[in-house]
Amino acid sequence: MCPAARNTSAKQADVTGPGITDRWGATCADLGASVLAPNGSVVSVFGDTFAGELVGQGDWRSPVILIGTGDATHWVHYHRAGGTDPNYAHQLWHYRHREPASRWDRTAISTVIPSDLLRVDQMLYLHAIVNRGFGNVAWTEIWQSADNGLSWRNLGARFPAQTHRGRAQCWSWDYDPDDGWVYVVSTGFRRDRSVILRRVRPEHLGDPNRYSGWGYRNGRRAWGRTPVPITPPGETWGELSLRRLAPQTWVLGGFVSSRYALGYRVLDSPTAAVARVPLQLPLIGCSWADEDHARGRVAQLYGGYVLPGSRVDHPGGVGLMVSQWNTALGWPYRVMQFRVTLVSDPTAQ
Repeated sequence: MCPAARNTSAKQADVTGPGITDRWGATCADLGASVLAPNGSVVSVFGDTFAGELVGQGDWRSPVILIGTGDATHWVHYHRAGGTDPNYAHQLWHYRHREPASRWDRTAISTVIPSDLLRVDQMLYLHAIVNRGFGNVAWTEIWQSADNGLSWRNLGARFPAQTHRGRAQCWSWDYDPDDGWVYVVSTGFRRDRSVILRRVRPEHLGDPNRYSGWGYRNGRRAWGRTPVPITPPGETWGELSLRRLAPQTWVLGGFVSSRYALGYRVLDSPTAAVARVPLQLPLIGCSWADEDHARGRVAQLYGGYVLPGSRVDHPGGVGLMVSQWNTALGWPYRVMQFRVTLVSDPTAQ
């Protein structure tokens, strides 16, 4: 038996699945990182997506975009796909899913997994992880959309997989209009590493050399140094979600692989002493026999992206896009929407 999670509300709805997103050929889909586009629509990006009702069945694409309405407290509904065809979620750019024929095969791309979406003023950005054999990251890259997520162009830069000892593969990011920086947290794709922090000006997102690391200078934390982990020793992470909810209110979290849970910290800034802030665990992973979504127990969970409109210190005020994959059966393989409670001072509870 696994324990019930603390501070949890409940599942709100399935966001993908049969009868929900199959009309766009997205019956099976995961991830679902989302931002509010300049035109007010919610834009969500999904990873490996299949037209059939099981993983591996039907047309395979990644990444794909769905566009609709909704936020932290309102059910996310989609009304069109990104791309030129509103009625089908085509892969955002062309490549053929192919496993490497050998270790010397340097042309195959097995899949491209989206990390996260970012909005800066009128632009949207997508960080994507290029895999050469699943879990073997070849490089990562950034794409840009100037039309609310409909079309995307590559910024042209490749970020090597081994950057910062492999801790710069899976990203999440957000823009702070008060100081003009984009803050980037990242970790390894294999869910076996800690989290580091960098920042960059929006106009330099496509230049790997302009990212400034949060490290140490003369024994004190400082920018412009080699980034070192901001999370506690022994804490490992998978999918990340960094969001600025209000001035001096940030949430950093996602899938805590070392805890098999979705965990979050409420911070007053990205440079806060993260390791000293208690980790809140609104959703806990468990076996399929022990599932209880109303009590925050979800089998084979991951993802955990914070939705637009989320608020801390409000019951059920934080919305999460939560993935679930029954790897033995191939279904469920879906994204679900949860409402949870996060508090700014968990020690006061």
